[in-house]
Amino acid sequence: MASKNSPFNCTSIDLEMEAIKRFRDLTPIISPECRVFRELNGRSTVLCLDFAACAQDLNMNKQEWQEFAELLVHSSHYLGLANSLVFKNGDHIVGWLNFNQII
Repeated sequence: MASKNSPFNCTSIDLEMEAIKRFRDLTPIISPECRVFRELNGRSTVLCLDFAACAQDLNMNKQEWQEFAELLVHSSHYLGLANSLVFKNGDHIVGWLNFNQII
């Protein structure tokens, strides 16, 4: 049972919010306007990054994009958030990357 003085209620929502906060700490290149959340995809969970509020962040060359995506996938995998990332611009998927594709 969690202590009354614990900073978390120890619910799955609290733990997920903390994991996403740590993900942002590991990946400061993501602008604060980028929405980061997890969603179900079949039987697995993917980490979604929605760039609708900061579409200018998607304007990178192919090499920058690959390095950016690899850092995000490694960080997500390290924290146990997901092994796959979905890059969105609103409702449109602009990219998908799985941890197994980069190792």
